[in-house]
Amino acid sequence: MTARQRDTGLRRIGEAIERCGVYLEFVPQPTPLETCWYTIGLTDHDHPELILFGLPPDISRPVLHTVAGDVIARRRTCVAGQRADDVLEGHQVQFVAVTEPDRHLPVAAQFYAGTGAALQALQLVWPDRYHRWPWQPGTHVDDMPVLGRHVSSG
Repeated sequence: MTARQRDTGLRRIGEAIERCGVYLEFVPQPTPLETCWYTIGLTDHDHPELILFGLPPDISRPVLHTVAGDVIARRRTCVAGQRADDVLEGHQVQFVAVTEPDRHLPVAAQFYAGTGAALQALQLVWPDRYHRWPWQPGTHVDDMPVLGRHVSSG
């Protein structure tokens, strides 16, 4: 990718954020559980970006748009360790603080480079159909990357 292509891509992201408040970046991977979408634009609202793995686009995109819209409208603030049952139908999600967000959200890091904004991110982690989290024994979503340490709760 040339510098001109990169600059054009970043400009388009900025235009999308101006129109919609948030841009969604797709990251294809070899396995479905590793494929992810993440937001760019929540940093402008002093909120961590969001990243979601392992769900098809017809679920991932609306979930991220809805949560991001709630954040932008100040109806929701997401924090590490928080669980929510109104994000993903039929499942609770847990927000996990992403370690090395610049590495895991590289386009967001490029977009905010030079702005002075510190990139932070939260991963929306979901359990398997038996309500086991990826870090629990016997889970069926153990191939899902978890990009930070989960916060234990009862």
